[in-house]
Amino acid sequence: EKCQDNRFVFEEAAVLKGHQARLCNVAFHPSGRYVGTTSFDHTWRLWDIESGGKELLLQDGHWKEVYGIAFHTDGSLCSTTDFGSVVQLWDLRTGKSACHFLGHAKRVLCTQFSPNGFQLCTAGDDGTIKIWDLRSRKQYASIPAHSKLITQINFAHNCGHQNGEYLTSSSFDGTGKVWSTRDWKLISTLRGHEGKVMGIDVLPSDDGIVTCGYDKTLKIWS
Repeated sequence: EKCQDNRFVFEEAAVLKGHQARLCNVAFHPSGRYVGTTSFDHTWRLWDIESGGKELLLQDGHWKEVYGIAFHTDGSLCSTTDFGSVVQLWDLRTGKSACHFLGHAKRVLCTQFSPNGFQLCTAGDDGTIKIWDLRSRKQYASIPAHSKLITQINFAHNCGHQNGEYLTSSSFDGTGKVWSTRDWKLISTLRGHEGKVMGIDVLPSDDGIVTCGYDKTLKIWS
């Protein structure tokens, strides 16, 4: 990363090779040193960025294409999801599966840990958001959130007093939605995109939400 004339210029630092099919998602480990990737080759992998992209872990515990990936806030756990409706939870201290969750009816595309570290949320093709209790390792709640595929879910992170108090979701049904994490009820529906909403996130300043869609627009909601 370099700064030239008040602009940031990025150069290729490393190429990580190993997957045998299309890559789907990438996520940084909380330490900032490692990065995880998922692929249609039925595996997910963990790479060491500081060593130039050395492969640290190859996990082939999924029997279908692996899509979603997220890391626990303390860096000890990793969640991955697949097209066979399975959610896997991995212990990075041992490199082995800690448990798996079943409950979705179709492909699971999204996974996120709650900021407090006690819940895992997943979503996908069946239009539901499921909340899993990591202490009991059981399903805590299931939300019939959208009428079509859910493309992304994100908690409010690092947002002052609102840290973790709500969850956002986006969908092919053309909406974004905001859910309370206290009772998992709907707070607001964001309508404005013409067509599929492909992504959603919360602004760090805690004063808005951003969405993007098939209509070639990026919208900010406050």
